[in-house]
Amino acid sequence: MNNIIHKANIHQIKHTGTKVLHYYVYGNFSTNNLLMKRTTLIILCIYMISCNKGIWLSQNVYRPIHPKFNIKKEPFRSNDLINNDNLYISTKKFINYDGNIIIRYIGFYKDGRMIVDNTWQNQMDVTLNNRNSFKTASSIGYYTTIGNKINMQFFVQGDGGQYQTSIGLIKKDTIILTDRYNFLFHKVMRYDTLVKSSYLLR
Repeated sequence: MNNIIHKANIHQIKHTGTKVLHYYVYGNFSTNNLLMKRTTLIILCIYMISCNKGIWLSQNVYRPIHPKFNIKKEPFRSNDLINNDNLYISTKKFINYDGNIIIRYIGFYKDGRMIVDNTWQNQMDVTLNNRNSFKTASSIGYYTTIGNKINMQFFVQGDGGQYQTSIGLIKKDTIILTDRYNFLFHKVMRYDTLVKSSYLLR
């Protein structure tokens, strides 16, 4: 099609001069503009794929494609102050746009692994009795302790997947946390309190 138009334009240029030359240039500009749009779209897709650090293994399970937990380089120290049999539930509640309440919960294994997940308040029993293991929880990570201090690092959804860190103080059945994470290219700090529950960690 482009070849036919090109030949027609050349033929008309001989008879009408610059008027047809104007259409010829405009036609090339449109073609180049389309190619530029396609190229930009391809580059954008490649950029988005390359920035994606995580993958959904199922509807609720999100994992890093190439795990890079820096905290695993630190020596793990188990601690009797941490309960490894039950889940800890956040006392902080987030209200979704539709009015439903979201609650976070965390579980700690004896070997330094941990899980992090969220539940709707009205579905807590179902969620915490099903998404309560290293295999089924939405997010996973690792932790270590020194005395009554705990350090955590876990991988969560957002910005193509990101590693969040938390530090906390263990006080009996309560953990007072300070979360550190990136949001819209800014570092954010959030405070939370976890309380041991009767829900079991699997």
